Amino acid sequence: RKVIAAHSFSWVGIQTTFVFLFAYLQQTLPHLSDIDMGRVGSTSFLVLNAVGALLPAFVLMPVAHRIGRIKTHALSLACMTAGYIGLYLGGSTPMQIYLLMAVVGIGWAAIVSLPFAIVSQKVNQARMGLFMGLFNLSVVLPQLVVSLGVALFVSRAPDTGVIFLISAISLALSTVTWSLIRED
Repeated sequence: RKVIAAHSFSWVGIQTTFVFLFAYLQQTLPHLSDIDMGRVGSTSFLVLNAVGALLPAFVLMPVAHRIGRIKTHALSLACMTAGYIGLYLGGSTPMQIYLLMAVVGIGWAAIVSLPFAIVSQKVNQARMGLFMGLFNLSVVLPQLVVSLGVALFVSRAPDTGVIFLISAISLALSTVTWSLIRED
């Protein structure tokens, strides 16, 4: 239950970014043409996913072998939280956005790699399919929360930068919740 709750908070934060980054860019960088705006958004996601693809094998797994998967995951989420706070406070140029998306990518790398390994250790192997199905709800339900609740909030907010505050709070809650889970 703790793992599902902790993972759900992570996905509320990341889905908020996935859904609303372009709205943020439109408000923050109104001087850019549509093509340049698309480039900034695409490059932002490229940076996020490049870090997310490279870090698990080359950094996170070696660290996890030394300090444990849960601590590694919590530290990665804390970095992601810091990246979101940075975006909220100062992501006002394309270069700042790219650099901070790289920091956010540290947590993204952990989200796409470590929770599944952690869950597979914690559950009864004979009931793995059931638990993985339930675990996937921690991805699907946050998508609904973002599409319904967060979307309504962001649409009424005068500053779309609030998406990064929402993401930072959500990731901070996830970090705290993951910290409460014991390593096997």
